[in-house]
Amino acid sequence: MTPLGHWYRKTIAMNHDCILFVDFHRDFLETGGRLSIGQKRAETILGEASRLLEAVRANQIEALFIGSEFSPNDRLGNFFRRYSALRGSSGAEIDPRVDVDGFPVFSKATSDAFSNPELLVYLRKGKFTRLAITGVMTEGCVRATANSAIKHGFQVTVISDAVESDTEWKKRFGLWMMRRNGASISNCAQYLTELSNKFPKETMA
Repeated sequence: MTPLGHWYRKTIAMNHDCILFVDFHRDFLETGGRLSIGQKRAETILGEASRLLEAVRANQIEALFIGSEFSPNDRLGNFFRRYSALRGSSGAEIDPRVDVDGFPVFSKATSDAFSNPELLVYLRKGKFTRLAITGVMTEGCVRATANSAIKHGFQVTVISDAVESDTEWKKRFGLWMMRRNGASISNCAQYLTELSNKFPKETMA
């Protein structure tokens, strides 16, 4: 696997949208992971992520992955995270069921993806104005990243059936907080329909 933060692909975006895939780690998505969301929830989010990636490739729009690399020295944070996604661990690897080939991957050491300044530079350079966010955990890293994106002036859409948590109430709480902070909430089918309407028929798969 290519090291996080060092894999860039040529931008072929045809609009100003970019989809962010946040924390699709083995520790969160595998049944035996340190902070697993459970098999059923993992299968759901992986299925929706696959649908989105198919649309990304078919429509030639931009997407990127964000991965946590938590420091082993963050004892308090690691305690609450059950020592998941530690830098250099197998659990911090992106789940092999997710095809990241050809997409940039940015690392982060906190819940907020924008704590890595390279992410904002990349998005500004690509002239993206709206970010669609998917991933794990809804109330944690997804929410922190969405809130930070809004502060940086991006329009944010959270894809409700492509985000997950280890419990339903945490997911609902995270979605409520992001909507309250200014994010729009859309499901995968609605978002894909909107994307398809932005492209000429000949670009669609």
